[in-house]
Amino acid sequence: MLTVTLELQCHVCGGERFLLPMPADSEQAIHCADCRAFKCHGDDLERLMAAAGNSWRDRAERAAC
Repeated sequence: MLTVTLELQCHVCGGERFLLPMPADSEQAIHCADCRAFKCHGDDLERLMAAAGNSWRDRAERAAC
């Protein structure tokens, strides 16, 4: 597991540090690093981050035109 700071907040304690699973980890759930509350499944976060990256790229391309 990796401990990272994200621009998300834990719904239990308000923390911004989360435990992210490594590819070899059997459990792919993301938990708050402070209180260990479940946040989401790794696949869900990956889809959300990919969508956010695409929308950011689209805005940057429109601004450059």
